Amino acid sequence: MPYLVDQPQNVGSRRDLNTPTAAIFNAHVRDNLNFLYGAPSCRVYHNAAQAITTATYTAVALNSERFDNDTMHNTVTLNSRITATTAGRYLFVSNVEFVANATGIRESRILRGATLIAGALLPVVSVDAVTVLNVATIYSMAAADDVEISVYQSSGGNLNVNSTANYSPEFMAHWLGN
Repeated sequence: MPYLVDQPQNVGSRRDLNTPTAAIFNAHVRDNLNFLYGAPSCRVYHNAAQAITTATYTAVALNSERFDNDTMHNTVTLNSRITATTAGRYLFVSNVEFVANATGIRESRILRGATLIAGALLPVVSVDAVTVLNVATIYSMAAADDVEISVYQSSGGNLNVNSTANYSPEFMAHWLGN
């Protein structure tokens, strides 16, 4: 049996009530697609080495931005944090490089407030090699929740997190959806 489509009445003299207006199309289609194409995201970094005290968890300073399209980061106030301005699931990625040192362990964590959401811990294996810690996770955030990188080292003295262009320390967030 063929499917019959209701024909609009008075074609040509009034608008078909089943056809969306430009305003409805813009509000429900165009605006949502534009949001998805420019989903809330940022990538931030620190432009200088940061000394990390031995046996102390320390927030990594992030005083510069590669991009931030949703005011998720402040380069001056609480610059170690990324704040979710849009609720939903986010992909978080951090990369931290410690200078070469043969003693102890190195740890990098992503925290939401005081709650650990992801981390990496490595024993040092060489006096000649830097230690690189990459951490990535997907985590559900409410609007105004914040995350930060916290690092730890147990070398017995201060140890720097290197500042290497486009590499360390870097922290990224990208909204994936609700």
